[in-house]
Amino acid sequence: MNIRACALVLALGCAGNALPVEAAVTLQGTRVIYDGSKGAVTVNANNRGDKVALAQVWLDDGDASAKAGSQKLPFVLTPGTRRIEAGHAQAFRLTHAARAGAALPTDRESLLYFNLLDIPPKPEAVEGQNLLQFAFRTRVKLFYRPAGLPGHAREAAAALQWRAEGQALQVYNPSAYHVTLSRLMLPDGRVIEVDMVAPGERVNLPLPGAAQVPASVKFQWLDDYGAARDAEANVSL
Repeated sequence: MNIRACALVLALGCAGNALPVEAAVTLQGTRVIYDGSKGAVTVNANNRGDKVALAQVWLDDGDASAKAGSQKLPFVLTPGTRRIEAGHAQAFRLTHAARAGAALPTDRESLLYFNLLDIPPKPEAVEGQNLLQFAFRTRVKLFYRPAGLPGHAREAAAALQWRAEGQALQVYNPSAYHVTLSRLMLPDGRVIEVDMVAPGERVNLPLPGAAQVPASVKFQWLDDYGAARDAEANVSL
């Protein structure tokens, strides 16, 4: 699951006893898919906590350190900040607006990131007690698919081309879609951790130890819902 969560310390002090800490506001789903043929996409967040929370949302182009709103991207996200009552949900609307920022490619899918910062309410001060307060950031992949792309995203994993490249496996993605690979299994049982192959990208995967390039590989890829799918492909030697 490609979700990045960060705990940001807002107030420092000595916490006498370690307490379990988790985000109250969570996103529905592990990724956002924006179909360019649609006018907009809605991203839902739920406050599963027992207190009101403040949620701030923004996009980034891959620079996780970029400040909220500092990048000129061709999207409008509303509302940017919203108070969410305990047990309630909030819908954030994302609209493609070409004039809002740099144009994205029209012949392939683009990868961005959707960020949500869960800011809890300030706790009531207790005399003689130091408090440690956290804000949680959730960062998930956002795939923007322009209208009219050839083929379908669900077919992209099967279209991957595998070949031997010295003591490495090379995988080429000829499709217009990103393929997120979760793992690659060699015939001897060893597993190679892999990530993602962008449209038109070639990625070399070094083989462990003295492993020989196999004639075929088994791998798992993630679909639009984040579910792992099994696949197998031949390797061109």
